[in-house]
Amino acid sequence: MKHQDILDRALRIVRPTARERKILEATAEKALQIVSELASGLPGIVDVSLEGSAAKDTWIRERMEADVFIHFDPSVPREAMEREVVRIGMEAIRRMGGEPMLMYAEHPYVEGTINNVTIDIVACYRVKPPNWISATDRTPYHTRYVRERMTRELRDQVRLLKKFLLSCEAYGAEIKVRGFSGYLSELLILAHGGFYETVMSASKWRPPIVIDLEVHYGSRDEVVEAFQGQSLIVVDPVDRRRNVAAAVSDTRLAEFILASKLFAQKPSLKFFRAREPRTSLGTLRRLIRKRNILFIEFRVGGRIPPDVLWGELRRTEKGVRKALERLGFQVYRSDSWTNLRDCVISLELDSSTLPSYELRRGPPAYMDNSLDFVLKWVRKGVSGPWLDGFRLYVLSERRETRAEKLLRSEIRMGRVSLAKDLHDKVKKARITTSLNNLPRKLLRDPDFQKHLHRFLQHRPNYL
Repeated sequence: MKHQDILDRALRIVRPTARERKILEATAEKALQIVSELASGLPGIVDVSLEGSAAKDTWIRERMEADVFIHFDPSVPREAMEREVVRIGMEAIRRMGGEPMLMYAEHPYVEGTINNVTIDIVACYRVKPPNWISATDRTPYHTRYVRERMTRELRDQVRLLKKFLLSCEAYGAEIKVRGFSGYLSELLILAHGGFYETVMSASKWRPPIVIDLEVHYGSRDEVVEAFQGQSLIVVDPVDRRRNVAAAVSDTRLAEFILASKLFAQKPSLKFFRAREPRTSLGTLRRLIRKRNILFIEFRVGGRIPPDVLWGELRRTEKGVRKALERLGFQVYRSDSWTNLRDCVISLELDSSTLPSYELRRGPPAYMDNSLDFVLKWVRKGVSGPWLDGFRLYVLSERRETRAEKLLRSEIRMGRVSLAKDLHDKVKKARITTSLNNLPRKLLRDPDFQKHLHRFLQHRPNYL
């Protein structure tokens, strides 16, 4: 089937239904009305507006979202701005019948779900470029920039790209994903003129990739120099000092490039169907059989905002991985999962145990501390000390070889880099290499089952 036929069929998957449009428009209008009423007459608030994909009409089916921005005068102190947006946001979500949740990015905002629409109530300062006070100050200019350049056809092309990225599990700039934001998706379409053109270009990308829509810089080399060490550089049209793609990890970028190569070679609707894996405990047990998976399971109680929790989880996962490698284990892969109460860090190891004996490398014989090494190990070693060239070696027996026991000991002795907010939780965590040792309630959680299935299979949906 030709690529255009595939894209025509894909559009029927990504375009919002008439019913969804009606629900989103009514819910967003109600949110704007209530926030405006709550903000009316308050000193320092100069405007309330709808931003994001709802304002730009680039949202896709089954992902209804609306961002309501409260604009503050630059004279308002940051603390006062944050206090007011939380107060107004909490009250607005409650009035609409939702359950407000306090969230954090650069500063706090409020999120709630009403009629299956995710409403974010966010603060920004009303300033002119480039006099930004907070990161959200750019958002109204992003909305205006995209709306002025988007045609109806290009909006559909953005929808195709967003769905493609979702299927690649590379959509979303939040810490959990570290992928492509909605605004970045829109800029890629504006830069290339369509979805197919974007994918064909991406299939040939080699980092560093540079896109400068407004030609803020005189040459590609200038851009690379300005954003050193970044693999994908998309200069923000409204702020030449900002890389819109800064949040995209090298892994997510590589996944997009690989998926683009595969689509260019053989277009398929698979790239627009982000289907969740069908799984069961039986399937998970079959996938895990004869493999060495280490689980670290603990609870946080739901008091940490999602973005903060994911940042802490990623840092802790990295610290655990480094500790295991230092102990002598080879870590193939690792990943984290949370439902905001329960947390699980999963790591696949080459082996769940180390060899009974360890080769220890000492100093050269001519070094002053060579005798210290010899005296330390002459009675403790199984074999040696001996010399190989100038270097001293000894074979010693390990007291403990099991990964879970060694890791717990390292954590208790403070030798593992753990995120501050999770430190006490991880010290009390359940550490096991057996799926059966995880709590039954967790094993029955469909979301955790899907996560673990993806971790064990570790293959994109479109393959």
